[in-house]
Amino acid sequence: MHSHTKFAPLLTRADEGRLAAAIAAGREARLRIDNGEARAGDNGLITEAERARQQFIEANVRLVLSLARRIRIPAHFDRDDVVQDGMIGLERAVERFDHTKGFKFSTYAAWWIRQAMQRGLEQTSTTIRIPEHKRGALRAAQRERDQNGVPLTDELAQLERVSSPDSLDREIDDDATSLGTVLAGSADDPAQAAEQSLLGEAIDDLLDDLDPVLADAIARRFGLRGHEPTTYARVAAALGRNEESIRRQVNRALERLRPRALEFAA
Repeated sequence: MHSHTKFAPLLTRADEGRLAAAIAAGREARLRIDNGEARAGDNGLITEAERARQQFIEANVRLVLSLARRIRIPAHFDRDDVVQDGMIGLERAVERFDHTKGFKFSTYAAWWIRQAMQRGLEQTSTTIRIPEHKRGALRAAQRERDQNGVPLTDELAQLERVSSPDSLDREIDDDATSLGTVLAGSADDPAQAAEQSLLGEAIDDLLDDLDPVLADAIARRFGLRGHEPTTYARVAAALGRNEESIRRQVNRALERLRPRALEFAA
């Protein structure tokens, strides 16, 4: 999309709740019709739900573009394809968003958008098609290796080797790992990811209890206190420390802070 593209107005939290409720009502109306239990007005609810869905999508195109710009892609890749994958993720997020949970839509949708972009890149860049369940197993094992030093099994190491240079262990952007994901180990669904993001806010308030250098490292890594999220390598370079040492110190600190953050965010 070009710079002169006109975007739909941003939504307020009240707008998000209203549109999500309309989409849910339309879904229920469609289910009644499919079950032969149609009520008067159900067709109108379905029409209104479609309008709400379209408004929701149009108002969040900026979010897709923002996330797409932050993804590192090979020179021969077309970023427009990444945007299109992100739009698919946005549509899924709109369809599944539950406004009664109290999450901001952007926090919830980012999980779906990033997932769609990552899968699109993987399917395009992987020279050998890897089944999705094996991709998941490889990602989990790579997290264990990176965070706790647990080596890959021979099978998973082979799987990693046969992937393209843009293999599954890369970070697709500098903040692909959220603070909440590290605190909880992994986020298996977008609602959990949104809930974990609240822990990040709680952690921010607990950093003053840490050694200043360690607090600074956490803030830089996860985009707290005015920093943009970045990689451990960049944090280590900025602080003049060893990357693996910084990674271990941050992970240990987060484990200590997590119980207090849960209480703080409750």
